[in-house]
Amino acid sequence: MKLVVSDLDGTLLNTQSQITDYTKAAVKKLVSNGVEFAIATGRGRASAVKLKKDIGLDIYLICNNGANIYDKEEKSIFEKIIDKKTSHEIIRLLRERKVAYNGFIDDDFYRDEYDKNDYSRRLDFVEHILGDIEECPALHKIIIVEDADIILKINKELREKFSDVVEITISDPECIDIVPKECSKGNALKVIAQQLGIEMNKIMAFGDGENDLDMLRKVGHPVVMENAQEIVKKEINNTAPKNIENGVALYLEKFFKL
Repeated sequence: MKLVVSDLDGTLLNTQSQITDYTKAAVKKLVSNGVEFAIATGRGRASAVKLKKDIGLDIYLICNNGANIYDKEEKSIFEKIIDKKTSHEIIRLLRERKVAYNGFIDDDFYRDEYDKNDYSRRLDFVEHILGDIEECPALHKIIIVEDADIILKINKELREKFSDVVEITISDPECIDIVPKECSKGNALKVIAQQLGIEMNKIMAFGDGENDLDMLRKVGHPVVMENAQEIVKKEINNTAPKNIENGVALYLEKFFKL
């Protein structure tokens, strides 16, 4: 394997959304042995860059489930947005159903006044309370955070109405990610692989959610976390220990004999 790419939440990070010192050490040793490393996340640029700096390595970043790609110098090499018309139609539906959503573009996020979730820890973004829907710009990503039963219901309705213009995945039992059509971690990884001159069958990828499946299907060595969603575990044979057990680090140490 010449490149290892990892999801963040539920995979590389612990339950406190941190990369442990143990995992950092394993990733650094991997890179020192000549293997490239990259992050593929549903998170936006600011959050991914902060975690990249915490690792202490210059690496590629796939953000917003493939809507944004950044090179080792954090320069944008790919960007795609959900156009304003589609963004407004999706938000209008979510408002009608009183479903909590966040719309993201660059370092800004938009939400409705009725959304009572606590976003005080979202320090990497500028918060906007959306009044008139027409005030909302085109977006990189829309996320929905609700109870699992609501997620299943609204997921079905969204797919029926918008699956031809956006990608809709359940990244967590209580979270839906919506990104531009044909944007995925797997397609973004193809861009990085081409830049590095690495074949997809020479890539190892780690993930735990439905939004990781496209990436896992496209690489030569896919690895699913023990704590992953059942839909992912059913399809991928290679398994790493749970994220709270430094699963990615343990798998890397064993596979690469670090």
